[in-house]
Amino acid sequence: MVRHAVFLAASVALLAARAAFAGEEWLAANHLILEPAGKLTLHLVTGEHFLPQEEKAFLARDNERFELYHGSAFLNLVEGAHDGDRPFWSQPLDFEGQYLVVLTRTREDSERRAHEFHFAKLLGRIGADDEGSLHHRFMGQQLEMVLIQNPAELAPGEEEIVQVYFETRPLAGQTITAMHRDGEKLLESSAVTDGRGVARLPLNAAGEWLMSTSYARACKACKDADAENFHATYTFELGS
Repeated sequence: MVRHAVFLAASVALLAARAAFAGEEWLAANHLILEPAGKLTLHLVTGEHFLPQEEKAFLARDNERFELYHGSAFLNLVEGAHDGDRPFWSQPLDFEGQYLVVLTRTREDSERRAHEFHFAKLLGRIGADDEGSLHHRFMGQQLEMVLIQNPAELAPGEEEIVQVYFETRPLAGQTITAMHRDGEKLLESSAVTDGRGVARLPLNAAGEWLMSTSYARACKACKDADAENFHATYTFELGS
C-alpha cells in the first residue's frame, strides 16, 4: 500500500511537471483599456515567461467557449470570428465600463498522450470608470482563477488575492505565478494556495500582468491518453 501511494504521488508530480513544461497559452490585447467606441483586438499567443513566441489563428472547432461579459450582458464572440482570423478577434465595442473575456479551448496531444484543456480570462475596461465586479465573478471554468480585488484599483507593491477552483471546488496546494514585462525585464512572483484555494501575490509594477497556473491528473478512463492537463491564465492591467 505504501509503495502504491509513493508511486501514485510520483506519477502525479511527473504529470504536473509535464503540464508546466508545455508553456503558456494566453489571451492578449492591443490595449486592455480603451476609449469609448474603441476597437478591442484580441490575440491568442503561446510562449514562456510572458514572452510571446507564436500567435494562433482562430479555429472554431477548438473553442468550446468564447464570450465577452460586460455588466449583466454578454456577447458570443464566436459569431464575429472566422476560421483563420489572426488576430483572434477584432471589433469595436459600443459600451463603457469593465469587460471580461472568457475562452475555453481543448486539444489532443498525441505525442505526450494527453488531453489538454486551456482556460483563459482577459479583463479590461472601456472609458474612465475603473469600477466593476467582473474580476471576481466565477464563470464555471473547470480550472479557474478568480481575482478578489479589482486590479485597476491596486497600486504597485500591493497584493492581489486570487482564489483557484477546480471543478467548482477550491483547490489547495496550487502554485500560481504572476508575470509582468518591461522590455527584457521580467518581474515574477508566485504563491501557493491555502486550504480555501486562496493565495496572495505581490504585484510590484503598474501595467499588464499575466497570472497562470496548471494542474494535471491521470486519465484513468482514456484509451488514447495517460493524462489530463489543465491550464488557466488571467490577463489584466494593474492600476488605472
